[in-house]
Amino acid sequence: MKASLSAEDAAVTAAIDAVSRQLSAAVTREVPADTIPKGTRLVQLGAFDSPEIAREQWDKLNRRFAVYLGSKDRVVQKATSGGRVFYRLRAMGFEDIADARRFCSALVSEKADCIPVVTR
Repeated sequence: MKASLSAEDAAVTAAIDAVSRQLSAAVTREVPADTIPKGTRLVQLGAFDSPEIAREQWDKLNRRFAVYLGSKDRVVQKATSGGRVFYRLRAMGFEDIADARRFCSALVSEKADCIPVVTR
């Protein structure tokens, strides 16, 4: 009987986690990069070949780290370097650079890429 309760607990926990991830994904807000004031604290989560791929990666990260990303806004910023166009995936919604660093520390400890940045 006890094993059955553990299995039920695991199933309930998994269901709650799934709903939480879906709700977090459903309320993702995207902020246009050109509207962000200079000095805003962000974190960069990756750079991708298209804005669509960047958004797909956000969704994947949000499923994995909903507790961290759920309250953050998504930013997809077009950039060019060495003649190559790419799209930075960033998260916005940090009190200060120390907050962004703590956020990145949590993600990096789970083997995810994350770099604190300040807009220029």
